[in-house]
Amino acid sequence: MLRERCDYWAAKLAPSFSPAEHVAMDLRYRYSLAQIELATDVIFHQPSPLPALFRRAVELGLLLGGADRTAHPFGRQITARYGGKLQTVLDRRNEGHPVLRSYYQTSFVKQYEKAETLLRTETCILACPDAGGDPYHLNVGRRLENLPKLVERMAETNQRFLDAQAELLACTVDQGELARLAQPVQVGQGRVPGIRLHDDRLIRLLDVLLHPGSFVADWTSRDVLARLLDRHRLTETDYRLTQLRYDLGKLRARGLVERIGRTRRYRLTTRGLKLGVLLVKLRTRLLGPLATLATAPASKPETTTDSAVEAAFRQVDRAIDHLCATLRLKPVA
Repeated sequence: MLRERCDYWAAKLAPSFSPAEHVAMDLRYRYSLAQIELATDVIFHQPSPLPALFRRAVELGLLLGGADRTAHPFGRQITARYGGKLQTVLDRRNEGHPVLRSYYQTSFVKQYEKAETLLRTETCILACPDAGGDPYHLNVGRRLENLPKLVERMAETNQRFLDAQAELLACTVDQGELARLAQPVQVGQGRVPGIRLHDDRLIRLLDVLLHPGSFVADWTSRDVLARLLDRHRLTETDYRLTQLRYDLGKLRARGLVERIGRTRRYRLTTRGLKLGVLLVKLRTRLLGPLATLATAPASKPETTTDSAVEAAFRQVDRAIDHLCATLRLKPVA
């Protein structure tokens, strides 16, 4: 049907050729796509849950938007030869309606709120070479006959994006997870000790990994060591690279940190983000008061930094404030 309409308008508007010219050469029109967008809408019965849900989805998307997570919705894997755009950003050009975008080559997925009860996830593919686009990075040509296959790919991209978000948003901290973290685990032939709240060195490392001023999606052990020494004003003799790698091994053994492929780069997992924030706050807000009840608290105003980690810290802060008030503890941090 679409080709028939294109042929109709080509006959109306394009230059015509004589029968002799048609016999002399094969004259046909071939149609190509310039740009295509496909949206998947999730409609809420009430507007109240949507702003908070989208805000949390944006925080997790920006915080955990590593290379493979960005490429995952498009069903692609990143190789050493990849040289295109690959990032997750928050577009704030219209502050009233921020847009979360994940880029892969010249394609991207964007998500935003619309009409108070609608969450729109939209895959956009720029297919025009003159504008720098090319759908071949999705293994689909730009010819019109490839449109059904391209639409199918775009629908799958929207669904993978939503599925990944649902998995992140649905994650909760199991009541037994903190207890299991304290237990040693067997890794290969070795036994890795548990993670405990009084382990200052490990909690300090988690604090640096989660700190908004130094947080990045992925890092090397040397990157983290430099930030940790700077943040806590330590020297290399106070905390050596071998000690850092040992501590990272403890975090990896419990799924809080993962290695990226065969590289020497690491990142926090979704579980690491959730449990890391909880461990850091429990150590500084609850265990600290229990150990030093006589210490006078220093006034510390609540920050308003627009950061995913800061928002998570503030949420845990409020919960621990309530717990400290119930137990009549005096907070010190």
